[in-house]
Amino acid sequence: MKINKENRVHFIIYSTFFILMYLMLLSINFSFYKSSITKQAVIQVDKLIDHSKQFINRMDSNILERQGKEKHLLLKLLARDANVNISSIAIIKNGQYVYNTLIGQVENKYHNSDNLGLTIKERSNLTERPVISFLVDVGNDTIIQAYFKKLDLELTDKLGRSYVRINNINVGHDNKLIDDVSELNSFEIKSSKYDFSLIIECNIQVALANYMNDSIIELVSTFIVLLSMFYIFYKYNNIDYYLLRKAISNNDICPFIQPIVDKDKQVIGGEVLARWIKRNGKMVSPLDFIPKLEKYNLIPSLTMQLLSQVLKSELVRKSEKLTLSFNLTENCLHNAQVQNLCIELATHCQLLLEFTESSEFENVTKTLAAMQLLRNHGVQFALDDYGTGYSSLYYLNLYDFDSLKIDKSFVDTIESSELTLHIIESIVLLASKLNIKLIAEGVENIEQKETLQRLGVNKYQGFLFYKPESLDSFSTRI
Repeated sequence: MKINKENRVHFIIYSTFFILMYLMLLSINFSFYKSSITKQAVIQVDKLIDHSKQFINRMDSNILERQGKEKHLLLKLLARDANVNISSIAIIKNGQYVYNTLIGQVENKYHNSDNLGLTIKERSNLTERPVISFLVDVGNDTIIQAYFKKLDLELTDKLGRSYVRINNINVGHDNKLIDDVSELNSFEIKSSKYDFSLIIECNIQVALANYMNDSIIELVSTFIVLLSMFYIFYKYNNIDYYLLRKAISNNDICPFIQPIVDKDKQVIGGEVLARWIKRNGKMVSPLDFIPKLEKYNLIPSLTMQLLSQVLKSELVRKSEKLTLSFNLTENCLHNAQVQNLCIELATHCQLLLEFTESSEFENVTKTLAAMQLLRNHGVQFALDDYGTGYSSLYYLNLYDFDSLKIDKSFVDTIESSELTLHIIESIVLLASKLNIKLIAEGVENIEQKETLQRLGVNKYQGFLFYKPESLDSFSTRI
C-alpha cells in the first residue's frame, strides 16, 4: 500500500483508536479484577465465620458436663469436624472462663463483655497480636467462644495493603495490628452478613503488576483479538468512504460547468464537472477524490446527485438550446435511476453523455441496449479523451458516437509537433466522413485555437475561454 500523507493520518487515527480501545478494556478488566478479589476475600471471611458458627451450633448447654466426663472432647470434635479455621475453643459459664482447648481448665478468669457474635481482642496474651473470635450462647448460662486462626489476606494484598476492621480495630494478614491507616486510594467493602469491613489501600503499581501476572493469557488474547479487528478494519475500511458518502449526500460535491464555445467564442454548452467544496470554503482537487470515488464504487451515487442538482437549478429553464455533457461510466449507464434522471434532463437540453476509452466495456450487448434506450429520448453520446485509450476505431465502429473530444495531450503539442498536426488532420477527416462532431479540450492560448480552427475543429473547451464555474455563474452567463 502506498504510504502517503493521508494514509499516515488514517493509520495514526486507527492506531490511536486501537490503543484507546485496548486501554479501555484493560481498565474495565482491571476493575473487574479488583472487584473479584475484594468480593472473594469478603466471602472467604464470611465462610470462615459461617463454618465456625455451624460448628458451635452443634453443641449444647451440657457441653461442659460432657467435657468433664470425656477428656479432650472439644479437641476430638474439632478433629472430627476437620475445622481448619478455629485455633481453639473456650467455654464460659456464668461469666467465667472454665475451659480452653489450649490450656485445659481455667480458673479466676472472667468474661467481661455481654457482646455475642464476632468480637476482637486487640492483643492476645499468647501471641501479642490481635485475636478474632466468635461467641454463641448455647443456653444454661453457657457461652462457647471460638478463636480463629490468623487471617490469610494474601489474595487482597495483591492490590496493596489490606486489613479487616472489627470494632474500629484493624487486623491485617497474619493478624498483624494495623495502626498507620491511610485514606489515600483506599476503599471499604462491608460484609452483608457480619459486623466487619474489608479495607484495601490500593497500590496501583503493585495491583497492576499482579493483574498482569495473573491475567497474562487474557491480556494476550485480548490484544490479539483487537489487533486482528484493527487490521481488518484498517485494511477493508477507510474513513474516505464515509467522508465521501457524507459529502455526496450533503451536496458538498456539486456541479461546476466549464463552458464550450464555438469559433466565434459564443457559449454553446458546457461540461458538468464535480467539485468538492468543504464547509470551510476549501476546494478539494478532483485528482484527490475522483479516484477514491471509483475505488469505493461511489461514481453512480455522485452522478445521480449531480444530475439531480442540475435538474433542480435555474439552469434548466434556460438550457433548451444548450448542450450539457456529463461523464458517465459503464456502471452508471446500466443504473436505472441514472437512466431516468438522464431522460428527464434530456427534456430541458441537448444531453451529451461522455465515455472515456480507458478500458473496453464489459457487457457490450447490455451497453448497446442502454445507449439505444437513451437515444430514443434524444440523448447523444461522446467519446472523451479520443486517441489516448482503448481501440478508438473499434469503439467508433461499434457504439456510433455522436461526438469526439480531442484529448488535451494533442492540443498541448499542436504548435510544436508536426506529427500531432497530422493526427488531428486525420481525426478531422474521419469525423467528417462519419458525421461526428469534434470538440477540442484543453485549449489554453489563441495560437492553439487558430490552428485547430484552420484544421477544421470549431468547438473548444479550455482556460483560454472559461474556467469551470458554478451553476449559478454559468446560468447568469447564458
